[in-house]
Amino acid sequence: MIKTLLISVGLLTSLALMCGCEWTTGGGVETWSTSQTPSWADFSGSYKAPDGGILVRSFGTTTSTNQVAGEQIGTGNGSATAFSGTLAHAPVRGSLNITVGAYRFTDVGTGTGGVDTVNLVVTPADGSSGTLNYSTHAWSLVFPAPIAGGSAILAGYYYLGDASQGNHGKAIYSLVVYQTGNRLQIIDSNSSSYDGTIGNVAGTTNGPVVAQFSAAGSSQGYKVTIVGALQGTVSGSGTISDRTMNGTYIEEGGAEADINAVAQ
Repeated sequence: MIKTLLISVGLLTSLALMCGCEWTTGGGVETWSTSQTPSWADFSGSYKAPDGGILVRSFGTTTSTNQVAGEQIGTGNGSATAFSGTLAHAPVRGSLNITVGAYRFTDVGTGTGGVDTVNLVVTPADGSSGTLNYSTHAWSLVFPAPIAGGSAILAGYYYLGDASQGNHGKAIYSLVVYQTGNRLQIIDSNSSSYDGTIGNVAGTTNGPVVAQFSAAGSSQGYKVTIVGALQGTVSGSGTISDRTMNGTYIEEGGAEADINAVAQ
């Protein structure tokens, strides 16, 4: 962790020298108001792990890819034309196939860019339709005629096995950042809240920008401090993209975990 912090400080120093900007140090930035904050330094947004798994995880752990074949998710009864349910796991985008007799419903990977519910492509195309919700892994199918009694509805897909959880209590899958000037509020996926500030900021209005931050709060019975860096790229129009969060989740008692996230 010490090595990572030294690299971050070095990067901040280099950027500051490159852009000739002057910035404050530490968390004691009490006079930076909203009106004084450039728009390109706003890192508000929802941050999740790039692989969609646990966000606050033990250092050095990754997710695993697992395959499901022939998960029975429903059965025709000779009269129903609409079916719905929830898959046992959250499928990797673009991997789901559902078969019902001669029917095949496929997720062709159109659910990128934050789209949560997608339409499945149906073969044969006879007016049947299907949907999948990535967040809830809920599915639905509609047919123009009843499905024969006893016909199995089978799903096949890949899903990510979670990396090792790094915090106590429930796993954390996302951090939502609300920034006003140098003030931060961070809400995790279990509704725990952490308040803090932006410290060092370095960057240009047309290039990379890096901001150190720290926030503290309580989660599931433990006092927590989150420290790290928010990074992004500012375009000529002043908008920031490619936002990331890299930091350390520190629980009271000395337990530490890793955070590497991208904005959704």
